Order: sequence, then structure tokens, then C-alpha cells
Amino acid sequence: MSNTRRKIFDSAELVTSQSRCFNNRSMESVRLSVCPDDVLVDRKVSVQVSGLEARQNVTVYTSVKGDKGVAFASCGCYQATTDGRLDLESMPSSSGTYTGIDGMGFIWSMLPSVGQRPGVQLLHSDVTKPQIVDISVYNGHLGFIDLCKGLSDSPVAKTVLKRWYKSQDVSRIPITSGRIRGSLFVPNGDRQFPGIIDIVGLEVGVMENRAALLASHGYVVMALPYYGYEDLPKHIVNLDLQYFKEAVTFMDTHIHVKPGGLGIIANSKGAEFAQLMAIHCDKIKYMVSVNGMPYITFFPIRNGDVSYPPAVKLDLSSCDFTDEGVVGRKGHILDTEKFIKVWESDVKILSICGSDDLNLHPDLQQLRVDCFPPDKRDNIELVTYKGAGHLIEPPFTPHCRASYNKLIQNNLVWGGNPIDHAYAQDDSWRRILHFLTKHFHGEDTVSKLHKL
Repeated sequence: MSNTRRKIFDSAELVTSQSRCFNNRSMESVRLSVCPDDVLVDRKVSVQVSGLEARQNVTVYTSVKGDKGVAFASCGCYQATTDGRLDLESMPSSSGTYTGIDGMGFIWSMLPSVGQRPGVQLLHSDVTKPQIVDISVYNGHLGFIDLCKGLSDSPVAKTVLKRWYKSQDVSRIPITSGRIRGSLFVPNGDRQFPGIIDIVGLEVGVMENRAALLASHGYVVMALPYYGYEDLPKHIVNLDLQYFKEAVTFMDTHIHVKPGGLGIIANSKGAEFAQLMAIHCDKIKYMVSVNGMPYITFFPIRNGDVSYPPAVKLDLSSCDFTDEGVVGRKGHILDTEKFIKVWESDVKILSICGSDDLNLHPDLQQLRVDCFPPDKRDNIELVTYKGAGHLIEPPFTPHCRASYNKLIQNNLVWGGNPIDHAYAQDDSWRRILHFLTKHFHGEDTVSKLHKL
């Protein structure tokens, strides 16, 4: 993916950390450096090699282990300059898991290593610890399979990159307040910060990665699970909206949360709860929806004595079964009468959509926009990314096209292709941070950030 296509982050972020380079020589003549070597996952790094022979062919091999020992890896084949140097930001990979000039291709292009089961996903659940990325340089142009199997000679240089979802300046606090469970991420300091509630899709338990990363950008963020965690319901049936309302009250009255309204970021099924919260809780002012469901799916949601029936039931017979797994797009309906009437609130919405979402029909996102009356049309912005799938995550997260889903007990196909999906993750995260900064801090702050 060319640098002209990708708008990632201002390179000025890198300059301030140039002095923190890490060098590790396994051969006296070759030096591999990564700057910075200890960084948030949404930050670019610079990978350079020196001390090679003129025009030497080399392979940069990257590997990482996720939860439960899951292994991912990438490789890129390069040719050094006449003075024996290599810079991933300015020089092209001729083959491997990524090609062309892309300084972060060695991260976002990672694939399951040889021997992993189909549908495996790279997850890093413990945000209090860094993701350890091993980077090695090998002589010659080598293949991905041979590198994964360890069939090549020893590397000429290697080093380690530490990537964090949670800044060291952010505290993680378990939540056990009333019925509310989850994790609260609070930036260190005596002042108050804007509050955000983070709700994911059908993942069992609490997912903290995005919440921790947002907190590292100056927000108090609650990672809010709703089933399959501690003493919460074990199954996603007959969930109660009162639980989510209680979470709003918890955040709105928290000592570290700045008054004046809350934000929500939600994806997939989590957006159902986010929209209902926006309608029923006037404290919710801003919402980011990432491939969010526009109506209630699979199971009813209670609100006290009122029960909201699902517009779509869990029916695998309406889905396509492929070699990759279950494609659920056909199981959804294009019926705006079933939509959650979020336009009846005054919440400001940024809607992120992948055009190749194979779990939810992307046309539903535009249909939701069309439901907004003219006087509220400016309350929602839809950004659609060509070639992106359902799981649009923070920048440089390796693309997951299909993964195992406990609810359907099969691999669920999310869609997307690695190159377009990587761009969508980079660009959408920049837009999300811009959206939150604009509404929580004002346009003046956004203008100041653009000048940095």
C-alpha cells in the first residue's frame, strides 16, 4: 500500500522519540534499530538497518504471540542501498506478506503462523502488559513458510518492539458497582477528563483494548461487558437496558469524569445498546458506531416492563456456509421500520462502515442515515471504506477475515481484504479521535492539534 493512499499519523509524533532508539547487534557489522521501541499501538515506528553489504538482499521477519499462544508473523523482502542501508519507510518490499513502500506493513500484514487453526485471531487481552514484537533480519529473500518453520539460517540482526494499548500514565480500575461490571481506565492527574463508554459486539466477557487506547489519549473510558463476565448473565438472552442506564449514571457522577455529557463508542451488536442509551439517557451526547446494528438482533431487550423484540432472529438457515465459515449478511433485512429511532435524540454520531462487511449488509448504514429528518441530518456522518470488513479495529491491527464465534459455534466471516482494511483502520481511528476532540474540546483544540 503506497504512502500516498494512507493517512496515518503526523510524523512529528516520531521525532520527539528519536532519542529512544534501541539497537541490538547479533553481528558486529549489522545494526537493526526501531524508533521508538516502546510505543502505543496506534503510533508509527521507524525500522532501519545499517551495516549490510551493497545491494544485499535481505528479509525482514516479524513475529508475535497473542492470547493462548496464538502465533502471527509477517515478512518483507528488500534490497539494501549501495551504502548497505535499509529504511522500511522509504524503500519497497518486493515480495512477502506486503509489497511496496509501507513503513508499518511489517505489523498490519501479519498472518497466522504455519500450523495455526483456521479462523484464528490475534488478541492481546492483558492491556497492563505490552505486546512483544520480535523483528529479525535474514540474509537473502526467504519465504514466509520457511521462516515460520525456522528452516532458515540464523538472523544477521534482531530486536524487540514493545507496543501498548494502555499508556503507563493510565490506571486500570476494576468496576464492581451495583450491577455494573467491567474496567475503568483513568488518565493520571488531578483534573477531570471527558467520559466515554465502550461497548463491543458479541464477544464474551470484557474487551479492554480500545478503551485502554482511548484513555491513553486523554479520556476516562469504561469497558462495559454485558454478558459472560463475572456474575453478569451467562447468555445474551433477555438483557436489561437498565444495566446500561446504570452505567451512564456511574460515569456521569464519577469524580474523574468531566461534567457536560458522555460519549459512547460501540461496534456491531454493541451499537444496539448505544442507540437505545442515546434515546433514553440525555447524558449521552456523542456516539461512534463501527459497523453497528441499526435494529435489535437475535434476542429481545428489556427496559423495565417493556420488551423490545428483535427485528432479526438468529437463523443460520438464512446464511451462506462457505469454506471460510458462515457469511451472515443475507440474514439481515433492509427494513427501516425496524430501525432503532436514534434520530429522535440529539446525539451526534460518527458512523464507520466497511463496504465488504460480510456479517452486516453495508447498505443498512446508509439507510439509517436516510432516516434522519432534514433538520437533524447534520447529526450523523457516515464514512464508508471500500474493501474493509466488519472488524474495523485500531490502527495496524492485523486483518481478521474470519474467526470462531461461540454463539454460532463456527467460524464467522467478517470480510475485507488486508490492504483496504488496513487503510480503513488507520483513517477511521484518526477520524474517531478528531470527532471526539471536536465535540469534547471544541474546534479550536482540533485546529491547534492540526498545526502540531
